[in-house]
Amino acid sequence: MTDDLTSGEPHILDSRDSGALVVGGGTTRVIAYCGGALLSVASTAVVARQLGAAGFDGFATVLSLSLVALLVTDFGMAILGVREYVALAGAERDHSMRVLLALRLLLMTLGAAAMVAFALLAGFSMPLVWGALLAGVGLVIQTIPATYVVPLHATLRLSMVSAVDFVRQAVQAALLVVLALVGAGVIPLLAASIPAALVSAALAVSAARGLAPMKPSFDFPAMRRMLRTALSFAVATTVGTTYAYVAQIVTHLSTSEDDSGLFALAFRVFSVVIAIAMIATGSAYPVLTRAAGRDPRRFGYAGSRMYEGVLLLGIVVALGIGAGAPAIVQILGGPPFADAVVMLQILAIAVAGSFLVAVGSFLLLSLRKHRALLVINTAALVLSVALTWTLARSWGGNGAAISLCITEYVLAAAFWVVVRRSDHPVRPAGRRLLSAGLALLPALGMAVLLNRLGGGLFTSAVSGVLCPAVFVVVVLLTGGVPPSS
Repeated sequence: MTDDLTSGEPHILDSRDSGALVVGGGTTRVIAYCGGALLSVASTAVVARQLGAAGFDGFATVLSLSLVALLVTDFGMAILGVREYVALAGAERDHSMRVLLALRLLLMTLGAAAMVAFALLAGFSMPLVWGALLAGVGLVIQTIPATYVVPLHATLRLSMVSAVDFVRQAVQAALLVVLALVGAGVIPLLAASIPAALVSAALAVSAARGLAPMKPSFDFPAMRRMLRTALSFAVATTVGTTYAYVAQIVTHLSTSEDDSGLFALAFRVFSVVIAIAMIATGSAYPVLTRAAGRDPRRFGYAGSRMYEGVLLLGIVVALGIGAGAPAIVQILGGPPFADAVVMLQILAIAVAGSFLVAVGSFLLLSLRKHRALLVINTAALVLSVALTWTLARSWGGNGAAISLCITEYVLAAAFWVVVRRSDHPVRPAGRRLLSAGLALLPALGMAVLLNRLGGGLFTSAVSGVLCPAVFVVVVLLTGGVPPSS
């Protein structure tokens, strides 16, 4: 196969079509993720009703623990892999991908062991300890598809990346529903990630055949070099992506099981939603990385449009969640989780900030502002833990939600300051920001009006659809949608 990095043809990331591929592929990824997220939310509803607030607290806490382990021990290897695949060619690139797979398997195994150790030291019940062990096994297996989608991502074959993600989510959701319906406990429910990871691994390996080698290479000198290369930006990204899940764990440790369980349901919706921002912005990372060192003007244009587009998307999602919170909670947990409505509405306010955080983090990664990322993200983690511990002990799940909301906007503002101070002209258009602000007023007015008409399930569901729809219509009418290229 001819390598497009060494042939006479322009690299796909340098072509005029790359922007359209990113937008189209990113849209496909978001749609596929949303489909998988709907399945995940449906399975959450069944599991929450089966386990109750206290039981769901333990289940959700182990899920958050597993995500922290994933983020910490993965060391940003997916981002490094994309960068290496774009920069290298031929046998050198093949060897790099094999080393990457071996390193990720080794690190994830250590992460799984750390999960179990933490569960024991924190005094988790034995079912949760066993659940942590099985969830860790699932994480180790998931390393395989997570690595084999790297070349798919780097070559902008984002539809296949979407398919791998969707299949994993669908299989796991289906297993959770079946297990919950037959009355399974927390241990088999947490083990559902294992078969889901195996199925997605088979699909990813098949899709990446010809783009990457199939076997890991435990070349320890090369693994050490890769780890050193990754360390500067990996630590920064790891710290920045763990604070939200750490907040869930801190809430579990600082308040009652019932109150923590209520927050866990609201946080589950929040965590599913904010992944949309990471997918939408992450799809553009190969192009941003390419442009950052070669074409600052192009980078500035792309970064500006990303800020505009992702902000609009974040507001749409926030309006839908905030206005539809009563219906969402009623569907997912029923009357026992009614007190989670306010928590979810507070987290809805945080959503737009989370989307801006995703844009800022990928722009700074592309610019290799690793030191700034590390300092800002570490401060955000400390702030999140301190606020969550303090506010959750005083106000339970509501306090935890408030702390997460504050952290998101502080982090988004800090990223924006660093991006603006760079040599790349990232400047969102003022008229589009004004359009978003104007559109927000009638959307919120619609929410208030519908709330006064009644607070039932139907009214809440209608509000959750109409409010973002009003926002979108006004944005379109006022010319607030950024161009795609």
